[in-house]
Amino acid sequence: MVLWLLLPLLLLWIQGTQESKLDPNGQHVCKTNSSSAELQCCPGWRQKDQECTIPICEGTDACQEDEVCVKPGLCRCKPGFFGFQCKSRCPGQYWGPDCRESCACYPHGQCEPDTGVCHCQADRWGSRCEFACACSSHGRCDPQTGACRCEPGWWSTTCRRRCQCNQGAVRCDQATGSCLCEAGWWGHRCSFRCPCHGSPCAQDSGRCTCLPGWWGPECRDRCECVRGRCSATSGQCACPPGFSGVRCELLCPAGHYGAQCRHSCGHCKRNEPCSADTGSCESCEPGWNGTQCHQPCPPGTFGESCRQQCPRCWLGEACQPDTGHCQSCDPGWLGPSCEDPCPSGTFGKGCGSTCPTCVQGACDAMTGECVCNAGYWGPSCNISCPSGFYGNNCSVPCECPEGPCHPVSGVCQLGSHSQDAALIAGILVPLLLLLLGIACCACCCWANRLDPKDRDGPYDPTRVTGGQSGWRSLPSP
Repeated sequence: MVLWLLLPLLLLWIQGTQESKLDPNGQHVCKTNSSSAELQCCPGWRQKDQECTIPICEGTDACQEDEVCVKPGLCRCKPGFFGFQCKSRCPGQYWGPDCRESCACYPHGQCEPDTGVCHCQADRWGSRCEFACACSSHGRCDPQTGACRCEPGWWSTTCRRRCQCNQGAVRCDQATGSCLCEAGWWGHRCSFRCPCHGSPCAQDSGRCTCLPGWWGPECRDRCECVRGRCSATSGQCACPPGFSGVRCELLCPAGHYGAQCRHSCGHCKRNEPCSADTGSCESCEPGWNGTQCHQPCPPGTFGESCRQQCPRCWLGEACQPDTGHCQSCDPGWLGPSCEDPCPSGTFGKGCGSTCPTCVQGACDAMTGECVCNAGYWGPSCNISCPSGFYGNNCSVPCECPEGPCHPVSGVCQLGSHSQDAALIAGILVPLLLLLLGIACCACCCWANRLDPKDRDGPYDPTRVTGGQSGWRSLPSP
């Protein structure tokens, strides 16, 4: 519990240690007597930003409720008050704490007791009320600029001239004296009533400006328009877009729009009607674009909203904007949209040319030249790739360090010397193995056929029979 009470104090101490550094040249900033000469506020002052501008009045020097600390240990009444208990307001010629500041605009004005801002008397102006107003008794001057503001019925820069307007005037212009008439009056002095049956008229000529719904020289005729406005001179109705008729009573027929239905709708999808006022379509027919579907697809595009690209038309010509069909195709292609390649054996524009004989390949549908299969080249694709090349039309160089590569795959093959050595090795190795086998068989057979007495060393019967004589008597017959 004690820790929670100490936590706010710890946060305040951390915040105080993180205050901005003091300015060495700031007000009431002193250096300590230590060797480090650190900066601190002079005695009796507290830091604010990078200076020490807050005086301290504490302990026996603490200020009362209605006082403020103006210097260390010195209290005065709040600005605008003075007296023993700081309850008395400053007189007009003084202001500030304890009313010690003299008012700069006295005696031609009074100061705000707490701020010293001047309030001039009616006949004075200026920041210190030092200038006398030039206005007559029928005007008041601006306390900042001295310009006169006249009472109704008076004009000129000093408000000394009376307006020459009749009862129909609101007032006259302060700079020129011209009369400004009330509604329903006209003339130089606003002497005449407007003959407009409730509508206003021009002040200089009395010409009527008819209110909506009325027309005629004196605005006595009522308009008969169902929609729109009628002409103030002829009464003819001006219809809003989407309507027509003498009284603008008719909606535009399908397929038309705009003022008096003069414009035709664009290519709206499925011939749906366009908006009667703006002519906009919800969507366009294929081949058309724009809010009113009046714009054909740009060259190279076709279809709904012109999102699709034209196919292979002859020399990049534009296709039909709705279907995408071409008038003619690039060489090698057929079909309305040039999407079908030439049949096998044909090439060129309209696929009207017959391909030459390509023994190991096919002819190009655009040019008619033979495109050879891998391993062959030549005008008719009947020649094997020369040494060092492989692939289609033998156009790829081999990458073997020595010897040729396979004409189709490009796999490296052995050189001529290596081929001879391999051939000899392929013949000799099996032959040597065969001779070695025959020799082994002959040795085995020869060893098995030898008689014991023909073996090496003197004949010893006991060695053969294990110590007994190898002869035994034959049974008698």
